[in-house]
Amino acid sequence: MTISLKATSLLLILWFGLPMVQMAHAVNSDVTNEECHLKYGWADWAPLQYINASNQLTGVQIDLVRTVSQLVGCKIEYIKLPWTQIIQRLESGEIDFTANATENETRKKFAYFSVPYRRDTFSFWVKKENLSRYNKDSVEEIMTSGMQLGLISNQLYSPEIERWIAHPVYGKNISYSDEIDELLQQLQADKVDAIVEDAYIIAFRKRANGFSKNITNLSIKTFGYEVAFMFSKKTISKNRVEEFNQALRNLKKTKAFQSIWLDPDLIP
Repeated sequence: MTISLKATSLLLILWFGLPMVQMAHAVNSDVTNEECHLKYGWADWAPLQYINASNQLTGVQIDLVRTVSQLVGCKIEYIKLPWTQIIQRLESGEIDFTANATENETRKKFAYFSVPYRRDTFSFWVKKENLSRYNKDSVEEIMTSGMQLGLISNQLYSPEIERWIAHPVYGKNISYSDEIDELLQQLQADKVDAIVEDAYIIAFRKRANGFSKNITNLSIKTFGYEVAFMFSKKTISKNRVEEFNQALRNLKKTKAFQSIWLDPDLIP
């Protein structure tokens, strides 16, 4: 999926452009009578969410969290952690919710999920000198080539990547990191042959840092899962989740939101 570079300003349009009637009915009055303070766990995935040069937390996903939280009347405390720790603390109830999360059976034991707001699309990224070696026609061919692959711990990628992870032989060729910058460092140091990540996130780092200009993507893409807000069952009620769902449904009806985040097939 390609996200517009004007995403941050467009999300502000979403907030100010929603009709007042929609905003008034976006929340469940039985829930909003309660004072709402939530802890949001976030990992550094620029330009989705990151600290900018002015030392401010920003990004299109942060704008989405702020917009939806304002619609439901909740104040947010932002807590930065590696993704694995976010999952652990959400399970224990130390964090109330996070974003960009994919639903699966393990997570459903301790978390509720909102309606989805986008679908992940991933590319394989290699050094340019290795492009011809690994540019295959399928994920299975890439896997059987002997590639050493780098992934983010506890991130769900796609069915093809999940099969690779579970493979009794080729699954051993995967190493894991807590953050994307660690993966890029491993790729540059030849500790892995490739990493898997969203093209928009890699492009941002190329512009911001310059160090990864010798990295390119393979022609094949692997299409991931729907992503949503994920809420701790220990601290968040189903009514609160439905409140977020109502706000998201209203946002997803706007053309500006669809141009930023949403695969049209996901529109209810």
